[in-house]
Amino acid sequence: MNNSIFDLVIAPWKTAVLQTAIRLKIFTLLSDHQLSAEELAAQTNTNEVFLQAVLNALVCMGLLRFEKVKYQNSHLSRIYFIEGEPFYVGDFIQLLANESSKWNKLFSMASKEKEISCDSVESNRTFIKAMHNMGMLGEVDALINSVSLSTCQNMVDAGGGSGIYSIALCQKYPDLKSTILDSHETLGVTKEFVSKHDVRERIELRECDITMDKLGDRIDAVLLSDVTYDVTEAEKILKNVWNCLRTRGQLIVRGYYYDPQHPNPLFGALFMINQLVINSDRELVTLASLKALIEKTRYIITKVSPLTERSFIILATKSACS
Repeated sequence: MNNSIFDLVIAPWKTAVLQTAIRLKIFTLLSDHQLSAEELAAQTNTNEVFLQAVLNALVCMGLLRFEKVKYQNSHLSRIYFIEGEPFYVGDFIQLLANESSKWNKLFSMASKEKEISCDSVESNRTFIKAMHNMGMLGEVDALINSVSLSTCQNMVDAGGGSGIYSIALCQKYPDLKSTILDSHETLGVTKEFVSKHDVRERIELRECDITMDKLGDRIDAVLLSDVTYDVTEAEKILKNVWNCLRTRGQLIVRGYYYDPQHPNPLFGALFMINQLVINSDRELVTLASLKALIEKTRYIITKVSPLTERSFIILATKSACS
């Protein structure tokens, strides 16, 4: 996808991060100091977990620098975001934040149709289709070129959503059969996507709670795409997958994870904030903590690398130990 278009798509997330930093006076507090997330949380009376996610995103956006657990302003931030400086634009950013709720009414003002609030089913449908959109932006092609399933006869796509990855893998491997496991509501959307492809006869849809229900027996490969973001859920899913995989079976994990060492970690940082906004009670994984969970479950990790500029892939096998 053209980077300028993608920047436009995620602009609301970036704007919200900047507005939050201005309202908390983060840049002004850092005007003559280098402070840790703990110190900034104390001075702003904020939740340190949330604040650190915001700070990490600001680093990725080039507005803060991070070194030895301390944050400091970037050159641009010192010019435009410190109160009292000649070119300070924080008041205008605050004005935009104050008026943002009115901009949310733009559709209803422009449209002749009455806007209807989405229920949980429609919201879930939108989410599945949105992840499908993202998959089409290079994620699918990158994944099928990063794994080898030539010796696999069956796979489980746990939390498979639209089925986009099962479809692509079955198209590449003519002997492969896939079972997509998901909720009843999601599988209704899955069926719409899968039914359009000639590999539909090799793809089974089954309702399942992937954290606790049996996933299958002696499965050759399991794909976990966009499902291991919550620490508690990820641990349950990884253990459940272990029980269904054959010895030396393949575990494939992909997602939008935050990794500060990656050259372009912005989307992972913003995605993490989005997950926290959706459910503030969750403890979210980072790439490092997810790797630790996988190794704790006795998988042998064979590859950890960026899949696209936005996502990561982890490949592992089930060890021979019981």
